[in-house]
Amino acid sequence: MKSLLSVVCALFILGCSNDSSPTEASTSAPEVITTPTSTETSVELSVNSKYIKNKRSENVIGFLEGKSKKDEYFVIGAHLDHVGRQGDLYFPGANDNASGSAAVLEVARAFVSGTKPERSIYFVLFTSEEQGLLGAKKFVENPPSSLEKCQAFINMDCIAYGDSIQVGCGKTSVNLWKLAKKSDSLSSKQMTERTWAGGGADAEPFYKKKIPTAYFVTTNSYKHLHLPSDKVETLNSDLFEKIVRLIFTTAWDIANGKYSREKIE
Repeated sequence: MKSLLSVVCALFILGCSNDSSPTEASTSAPEVITTPTSTETSVELSVNSKYIKNKRSENVIGFLEGKSKKDEYFVIGAHLDHVGRQGDLYFPGANDNASGSAAVLEVARAFVSGTKPERSIYFVLFTSEEQGLLGAKKFVENPPSSLEKCQAFINMDCIAYGDSIQVGCGKTSVNLWKLAKKSDSLSSKQMTERTWAGGGADAEPFYKKKIPTAYFVTTNSYKHLHLPSDKVETLNSDLFEKIVRLIFTTAWDIANGKYSREKIE
């Protein structure tokens, strides 16, 4: 699991430019100017840029058919995009959200390596979350199977930096949150009581379709959010392993009928 995280996160940080050397500090005291001064200096800037308003992008979807309840399904997802590069400044996105993308792949690997589940599962890497949840919105508006058969959505976003585990949407998807909490009580006991109502991020379009959602995230996860410092070296690999195991056991219970879709108001 740790090696998969390293590989996926490494893909996000390839091509990162070297840090520039620091500017030498001046040893003389600065002059204090108390009145406006004209320097008679002009600056000419030349900027070359290309703005592309619309560009094709795609969700990546895997499907595992279930056995006795194969017409029922749930979705396990995370967004695969990040801020990218702005000029010479590169944003690796190791926690946000290579961690979630790696977790989707690891959970999918675990499911296909073991006993076939009763329910079907869609594993989805959503595009363009940073641009306005475009991939998740596209999925729920054009679902591969009827949303009436969708039992739940598990979202993973920023799950590898911090000190404990949160599962959001618990004030709305109460029974789903309790399922995760019970699973945590039998394993790492790292899940806090803190949660919230509604959806959030890629869980929001599912919540608006009245689909129960569980939003997995780590506590104190955003120190490097949308910064060049969001690198694989900053991640908490032990916590990452614990949260991915919790996601798998929670998903396993959903897949095998220990949870049924609850009513969302």
